[in-house]
Amino acid sequence: MDEGLVSVVLPIYNVEKYLDRCIESVVGQTYRNLEIILVDDGSPDGCPEKCEDWAKRDKRIKVIHKENAGLGYARNTGIENASGEYICFFDSDDYIAADTIEKTYRAAKENYADIVIFGFSTVDKYGKVGNTIVPETESLKYVGEEVQKLFLPDLISWNPDNGRTTNLRMSAWTALYSMKLIRESGWKFVSERDIISEDVYSLLDLYHSVKTAVVVPEAFYFYCENETSLTHSYKKDRYKRIKQFYRACIDKCDRLGYDNEIKRRIAYPFTANSIAAMKMIVTSDLSIEEKKKMIHTIVYDETMQHVIHQMNLKTESFARKILFFAIKNRMDKLCFWLIKSKA
Repeated sequence: MDEGLVSVVLPIYNVEKYLDRCIESVVGQTYRNLEIILVDDGSPDGCPEKCEDWAKRDKRIKVIHKENAGLGYARNTGIENASGEYICFFDSDDYIAADTIEKTYRAAKENYADIVIFGFSTVDKYGKVGNTIVPETESLKYVGEEVQKLFLPDLISWNPDNGRTTNLRMSAWTALYSMKLIRESGWKFVSERDIISEDVYSLLDLYHSVKTAVVVPEAFYFYCENETSLTHSYKKDRYKRIKQFYRACIDKCDRLGYDNEIKRRIAYPFTANSIAAMKMIVTSDLSIEEKKKMIHTIVYDETMQHVIHQMNLKTESFARKILFFAIKNRMDKLCFWLIKSKA
C-alpha cells in the first residue's frame, strides 16, 4: 500500500507543561510519512520556543505563529497550510497511541473512506489511564444514505428508544479526515467563541458531504484531565450559550435537509450540557440565593421546557428520570437539591 502524506494539526495555547508529551506521541508514530503542523495560537508561555525547538529536531514539523483567535480558527489555519492526503486534529495537552495513523490510514485507503472514527481513553491528572471508550457499532463501514440515516444519529447521542450507545464521540480529535472531502466541501471549523460545543456544530456541516464513514474499534486517543481543564467557576452566560448551540444546530439541520431523527438526537447533548452547567452553578462560589435563582431561570426557560417535553425518557436512569420530571414540572427547588446531592 502506498504511504501518502498525512497532515497532523496541533493547535497550541498555554500547554507548555504537556506539549512535549503530545509532540513526542506524534513524531513517534509507526507511520512515518507525516506533515506535523504546530499552530501556535499566540501562546503566552514557553510554547512558541518549544515549537521552534521541535522543528529543528524533526524536518516533518512546520510551525505557524499567529495571533490568538481560539481553537477553531487555529485548526482552520492548519487546514489552510496542510498538503496531506488525510488530516487529523489533536489537542496539544493530550496524546495518541503509536499506531494511530498507521491503522486509521490503512482503514481509510482500504475502504476509500472520507472519514475514519476511533475510540479514546481518559487519563487523570496523575497520568493514570481510566475509562477506555471503544466504538461498538453494528457495522464498521457506512456508505451513502447509511451515513446520515444510521451513523450520524448514533454519533450525536445514544439511541433514546432503546438506550443503546455505540460509544461514538462527535469530536474533532477522534477521527482521520480526507483532505479531498474538506477541500471540495469548503469545510471549516466554527470558533468555540461563537458556538459552544463547536465540534458538534461544525461536524454537522461536514457529514452532509461524507459518502463513506469507517469505524476502527480501538482506542487510540488519550484525553487528559489537567489543571487547565478543571474549573469551579461558572460564567453567567453559559446556559445562554448552550441554548444558542441547540437552536443553531436545529437551524443547521433544517438548512441541510437532515431528517427529524438527527434533530431529535441534538436534544441529548443539549440536556447533558445544561445539567453540567447546573452542576457548575451549585459547586461555584456564588451565594446560595444566586445559585437557586440561576437554576430557576434554566428550569423555567422556554427552550428547556420545549426540549424536555419532546424527549423520550424511558431509557434514562432512575436518577435522571426524577431530575427530568422535576424540570418538566418546573420544580426548580427540587432540581437544585437533586443536582447538589450529585455534584
